[in-house]
Amino acid sequence: MFLKSKRWIWSCFASLLLISSHAYSGDREMIEQANAILVKAAQNIDEFDSVSHWESVKNVTGVAKAIVIFPSGGQAGFLLGVQWGKGILLTRDAHHWSEPVFVTFRSAMFGLLAGAQKINGVGVILSDDVVEQLQSGSTKIGGTADVTIGNGVSGKVVGGTSGISAMMVSQNKGLYFGGSIDTFNMTLDDKLNNALYGDDFSVDKVLTNYDHQSGQAQNLRRRLEGIAYRAVYR
Repeated sequence: MFLKSKRWIWSCFASLLLISSHAYSGDREMIEQANAILVKAAQNIDEFDSVSHWESVKNVTGVAKAIVIFPSGGQAGFLLGVQWGKGILLTRDAHHWSEPVFVTFRSAMFGLLAGAQKINGVGVILSDDVVEQLQSGSTKIGGTADVTIGNGVSGKVVGGTSGISAMMVSQNKGLYFGGSIDTFNMTLDDKLNNALYGDDFSVDKVLTNYDHQSGQAQNLRRRLEGIAYRAVYR
């Protein structure tokens, strides 16, 4: 009886160790994924500040309520299409930018479209209810036009009740053409946010930390400060 109890205890202990090991491995993978997105987002902003096709978006960073950066994503379809990606969102206060939160976007499209392509994009949000939209996962209506043969560029405009609420320009690689009416949905990526900021992650707390000398993505935020300042005063 004693030996059976001892084996049962050791079996339970081994199971707990195995579960803990898997949980730690999963957390580590999510942290690595979050940091990789931040690194790629910084590279996107370096290009954003130097490539002409992003001028339309860059010129309004000084008045935008938030900026979204999607280092990677995809788009595919024939008449009916989908677009998807992961990235970060930062809010603006004067020329200062908050810490980033991780977001996922999805878009369903209908129109004269065909093909498949990889995308990376930068966009600005002009509406005041940024945090409310993220938390509610509300869907917006917009339009997209692009032609990609090898490398290309596309633009997306999203509307709201008071007019244009967001603009995004993306660099694309693949074979794709078309113009479409889109639905656009952006939500918080809870797994990535919890991995980087902890289980007590608060979207309000992160998006109101405008001190670029503390928190995540400090170099990226300083770079955005310069871009926003030049957009207004240059």
